[in-house]
Amino acid sequence: MLQHVVALHWNDQTPPNYGDVVTPVLQEMVKHIPSIRSYRCGPDLGVSVATNADYLIVAEFDDVAGWREYDENALHNEIRAKYFAPYVGSRSAAQITF
Repeated sequence: MLQHVVALHWNDQTPPNYGDVVTPVLQEMVKHIPSIRSYRCGPDLGVSVATNADYLIVAEFDDVAGWREYDENALHNEIRAKYFAPYVGSRSAAQITF
């Protein structure tokens, strides 16, 4: 199994509570990409005293090929361009196997 984790920091142009806007969009996207085995996403809860990312995505796939199917998917790229590109100040991601 492969786990993909993305941590996003919004920029100053991001509307308040923007995580509540993008979460249902991502949850709908998941229904159209068969290689996704598990997908969790949402805004940071704000319970840590440390500075956290604003939004987190955790996705699981059977293998690298499944992750690549997701990463290169046209709908996924459309959502990235429309909902994330204008508002992401910084992005960190990593993939691990387990």
